[in-house]
Amino acid sequence: MFRSIQPFPGVWHITDAMGVSFTLIEGEERAILFDAGYGLEDVAAYVRTVTEKPVKVILSHGHHDHILGARWFDECFLCSEDEDEFLLRTAVPQRESVKRQAEGNGLTVPADFLTAAVPAPVFIRFEGKTGPYGAEDENLGGRTVRMIHVPGHTAGSVVCWVPDCGLLLTGDDWNPCTWMWFPCSMGAKEWRENMKALLTALEADGGEILHVLCSHQPMVREGAELKSFLAAVTDEALKAAPAVDMGSPIHTREFRDDGHGWVLIFDGDKQGD
Repeated sequence: MFRSIQPFPGVWHITDAMGVSFTLIEGEERAILFDAGYGLEDVAAYVRTVTEKPVKVILSHGHHDHILGARWFDECFLCSEDEDEFLLRTAVPQRESVKRQAEGNGLTVPADFLTAAVPAPVFIRFEGKTGPYGAEDENLGGRTVRMIHVPGHTAGSVVCWVPDCGLLLTGDDWNPCTWMWFPCSMGAKEWRENMKALLTALEADGGEILHVLCSHQPMVREGAELKSFLAAVTDEALKAAPAVDMGSPIHTREFRDDGHGWVLIFDGDKQGD
């Protein structure tokens, strides 16, 4: 069952039965769905209960918990640098893993979950720029949102900027618990600097980052928290971060700030320490 909040006019943050969140942004003429969740439930049918306007599905990155819900739509858009991730994460072995996880949580899995087609993504053009990053504006009618390619969680990660409400949708490029340890992820220092450059570029364009919606949080976070998180992840903090076992051969390390509930798990071998 889907749950949603409407923190701003024309913005719905939706959480699916598996606990991952995605966001519907509506203008006067059309809407964008930023990510689509695990796809165990009919995302398109739920979106139609919220808006009757045409909906364009844009995927923040190529991981299964954000893309499999695109199966309920005819078309989706993705950064080309995540094409390999998309193909890997829509393949049957990944779907079988999701099916086991869902059934272990007592959820009903559709009979066609392993075989249903997910549309091959159309690649976002990024014909504009926000600071050093490719950007693409979407005019929804009375509201413009901007997709920005910011490598981090994956090489093709995309964030979404909604300037009229000072809202940044970070996908998995930032959550209070951020995972940067996958083979497709940037090194923690590179990710940190990319995120800082994004914030600097948005503010230079006159944007004030007041609010953040994350892919693994069902509520609004404040822009000040994102800035504080990035400031806390110093070179010294990363160097001092202890090893943590993620059940992987990757040399994972963990930065924690228990006072704020922040966690960053990263690949220590990408740090050059």
